[in-house]
This record gives sequence, structure tokens and C-alpha cells, in this order.
Amino acid sequence: MGDRQWITINNRLKEGIALINNLNTKKFQLLLSHIINSPTDDYFTDSERQKLLETLKLDQNQLQLLLQSIAYIYNQSQRVILKPTDLQKQLLDVVGFRQEKAEIFTSEWSEEAKKELGDFEKRGKLVDMQWELNLQVENDLGSKLAVPSARIELDLAKASNEKEDKVILELGEDDLQQLYNTLEVIQLKLDNISKT
Repeated sequence: MGDRQWITINNRLKEGIALINNLNTKKFQLLLSHIINSPTDDYFTDSERQKLLETLKLDQNQLQLLLQSIAYIYNQSQRVILKPTDLQKQLLDVVGFRQEKAEIFTSEWSEEAKKELGDFEKRGKLVDMQWELNLQVENDLGSKLAVPSARIELDLAKASNEKEDKVILELGEDDLQQLYNTLEVIQLKLDNISKT
């Protein structure tokens, strides 16, 4: 990840992190899980907030800061691609989480990442690629049509071992155009991320 920080820690967030660290471990896990799975940015209804105030023995401002801090740290962590062990280390060293909070956060984060991105251990990395372009000539009622097609061979190695698999793609002109357009969108997003 280099020297770029994925999170900015200011004094207000430090206060929120102190509230997180002082929170019961089980309650932290429940709050984090609720925030992650909440369909809205409000996270809790007014009646749920009232119950939280009583249960956690916090005032309104402390509760607001606690919830905002958890949500901010989680949202920022979703903007980077890290190994779970690296995330946990940064939660300890950079964010200032206590060990048990970092472990819970990393576990919840990993589960969500698996849902969205799949299991990292089952993913393959591109080792090599070959391609060839074919031009087939078809006869259509006396006129000759040139039909381009491409064959792309990808050599992939699994993250869990170095055994290589081959994936062969046979693509017609429309498929090639769609692949090209998709790669262009990916490149634009990568360019935008590197600018921030």
C-alpha cells in the first residue's frame, strides 16, 4: 500500500476510538455488524438509539460520535485492498484499536469482503497471456463476409498454490467490443483512484 494512509486520524476520531476501545467486546461486534448491514446511513431508528443510550450509558453526543467513528473506519477500510493481517496490524498501529477490537473488526471486514469479492485464497492471478486473431471468411449469397474472432489464453495461478490453470476465451466481434469497453471502465476507475 506504500506510504499512503487509508484513514485520517483527527482529534475527534481519537475520541471516538477511545469510546470504541472502552466498549464491551460483544456490544462492539453487534454495533459493527448492525452498521455494516444497515440499508441506510442512519443505521438506527430513534427508539433503537434511545435503547443504546441506556444500555451503553452514554450521552447523545458520545453515542453519535461512537456510531460515526465505527462507520467512518469501516467505510474507509472498504476503499483499500489489504490482506486481513495487514488491516489488523494497521488497526492496531495506525488507528489505535485494542487487540480484541482489531480482531473483531478484521473478522467482520473479511466476511463482507468475501461476500463481495469472493474468497481471496480461491482467486487466481494472471501469470501469462497469449492471444491470436482469426479472420474467417463466410460466403453469404455470393458476397464474402469477413468475421473476426479472437482466442485469448490466460494462464492463472491460484493464490493458495502455484498450480497453473489455463482459461481459453473464444470471442466474436461483439464479445471483443464488450471486453474492451469493460477494460476501459476499469482503467478509468483505476485512474480516478490513483488521483485521490
